[in-house]
Amino acid sequence: MGIWDWHDRRLAKGVRKLFKENLCLVRDDRLLILSDEEKERVGELLFHYGSAFVSNAAHYTYPTTGKHGVEPPEGVWVATFGREFVEELKSKGLFNKLLSKELTEADREEVKEILLETTSPNELPTAIVAVNRYSLSHTFYRKLCTHFLSVRFASMPLFEPFMFYTSLQADWNRVERLSKRVAQLLTEAKRATLTAPNGTNLTLSLEGREGLADTGRLCKPGDFGNLPAGEAFIAPVEGSAEGTLVVEYAPDRKLSSPATFTVRNGRVVEVEGDDPFVEELKKIFQREKNASAVAELGVGTNDRARERTNVLEAEKILGTCHVAVGDNSSFGGKVTAPLHVDFLVEKPTLELELESGERVKLLEGGKLREGL
Repeated sequence: MGIWDWHDRRLAKGVRKLFKENLCLVRDDRLLILSDEEKERVGELLFHYGSAFVSNAAHYTYPTTGKHGVEPPEGVWVATFGREFVEELKSKGLFNKLLSKELTEADREEVKEILLETTSPNELPTAIVAVNRYSLSHTFYRKLCTHFLSVRFASMPLFEPFMFYTSLQADWNRVERLSKRVAQLLTEAKRATLTAPNGTNLTLSLEGREGLADTGRLCKPGDFGNLPAGEAFIAPVEGSAEGTLVVEYAPDRKLSSPATFTVRNGRVVEVEGDDPFVEELKKIFQREKNASAVAELGVGTNDRARERTNVLEAEKILGTCHVAVGDNSSFGGKVTAPLHVDFLVEKPTLELELESGERVKLLEGGKLREGL
């Protein structure tokens, strides 16, 4: 069976399951498939099968952005909201500010007003699937779709077809139940300590922050999540993270040797290691504002996830944690950055100090506590 054997029954079943069980598409939905140039073929596959579920479907491919968390190019905004909206933003001097993530709060409100004035609800998508090399999750574009327009949004950065046979075959009832329970515990925690056999030893304040569940169920207006899904995650308090994070995987490969992050006052202040990825990270941290900020603590909840060299699936692996740097403004944090990068932590021990004073080992050596 080839990767692009669209007539393979298992592949077809996996794709249909995505549209039926994860997105809950109905005939009246207006579906927009977005793919960058690196994932255009996957976008075509999704459009091929997704068109059978809805009366209105479209597929748009755009130039690859080069980094996670970058606002999508002009064509995506036009494909989603229409040319009139984009031209009005340009006339107000807002479009370039939007793309460079320089909008003020007043600017964001003006963008929303223009969107309402220049679009018709009956012409906007009700469900978007973004399959791409670089994620659109942590962008104002995505937040505008879900938070303001109540569009259901599936984000699938780094997606590979093998996932139709692994993580997308999960029991979504189980994933939903476990993700919500873990998210609840993260919400109840005021402090977290993450350790692992590789030398990771990191403490973070979670006080006042809400844990979120990525359940794989994107059925209600405004629902947003990754597909494949299966995690609970939270934005740590800015400036609170302290310690050491040892990284063994880049987002798309295993490193030749581990990289060690030294974290002080909520930021990565030093990166050590021999893999070329270390030098790449150093340049990014120097060049991009807030790129080194510790942005997320997450826990995987999908027992069908397997692949560690693809972060989209890796961060969902049951019994793992992940820590991200960069932007977290779209899920309860205050850090705005032009990227968001997740790093897998294997066999973690995660201890939570709850608001009640109780200490709970959510994970110990990669095993979730019993009873969840």
